[in-house]
Amino acid sequence: MIRTIRWIIFLLSVSATPGFAAKVIKIDAAKKVITIDEGTDTQFLKKSKVCFYDANNVKVGCSFIRTAKPKISFIKIKGDKLFAKIQMGMMAKVEAGPPAPGTPGITADPAAAAPATPSDTPKSYVTGLVLLPLVGPISYQNLIYETPVGRQVDSMWSADSAVKSLGFGLELGLGISSFQLTAGLRTRMFLPKKISSDYNDENSDNTFEQYMDTTATGTGFGAWLDFYWLIVDFGVVDFRLGNGLEFDSSTVNFEATQLSDLNGDSKVMYSGKSSLTALSLRLLPTLDFIFGPIDFTLGAVIYIPVSQSSKFSLGTSEDPFVQFLNPEKTVEEDLKTSLKHEAKPGADLLLSAGFVF
Repeated sequence: MIRTIRWIIFLLSVSATPGFAAKVIKIDAAKKVITIDEGTDTQFLKKSKVCFYDANNVKVGCSFIRTAKPKISFIKIKGDKLFAKIQMGMMAKVEAGPPAPGTPGITADPAAAAPATPSDTPKSYVTGLVLLPLVGPISYQNLIYETPVGRQVDSMWSADSAVKSLGFGLELGLGISSFQLTAGLRTRMFLPKKISSDYNDENSDNTFEQYMDTTATGTGFGAWLDFYWLIVDFGVVDFRLGNGLEFDSSTVNFEATQLSDLNGDSKVMYSGKSSLTALSLRLLPTLDFIFGPIDFTLGAVIYIPVSQSSKFSLGTSEDPFVQFLNPEKTVEEDLKTSLKHEAKPGADLLLSAGFVF
């Protein structure tokens, strides 16, 4: 009964004082955002200063409206101590703003501190990330040796499939005003297949005792700078959209070894090295989940190459069957063209986890 009377006195005192009153209807502990049941219809405007009062009509602290809608408003709380004091049902009032200089009877104090303004600055973070290719932006081919025995060939190689890859990296994000600037480093691990194919029928009995093993191991390194220019706050999750620029460098070492089923002899028949550097534009739609100090991100990285440069050097070429190759194409050109080590439009699935600060 006493508590009920106290709340009635409190409500009467609130209604008798200047400003508009509202009630706390939701507390988001993860984002430290308070929702109140009044909005722009009752002068609860974005960036307005709002103060909270306990049941004894004692002011516990103030903050600023981050987002205002007609019937509700969202208030970002700075500081754990103030946030801990705010409870469901607590009253909130818009504080009267300072009078404009020149108002009759009011003398502006030039030494007075300017009123604080709310900050919507996104949090800064550091995360580890994994990139799973949806359409590989940097790729090359698993090659099959095409034995030319008994036929003329245009190439000594055919493509089995594109080499798959997996990326691992670190990213640092910095909140600047209402935007985010991020920088990261990444290594790309390629996962080639070893492919065996017929090489020669020494006894001409339609049994190919000799065969060729081909493999192409690759490594890649990347660095990027991104700018998230759109961040929409949905509470626990932020939708972010950004653009950036990425530098990528990768190397592929190709080798084809001739072996025999009859003995343990082996011989490197082909070897070559391909180097590629590329500059690509990045587009990043992501969902950023923040649970206290923990940050999880799910999204995509879309790449559009704007320039690339490649170099191929042939180390070994001791295959006597190259005489069957189209005379308009050298062994080096044939291997480089077949390997198709290049940058192209592509996309990675982005998964990351880290800490905000």
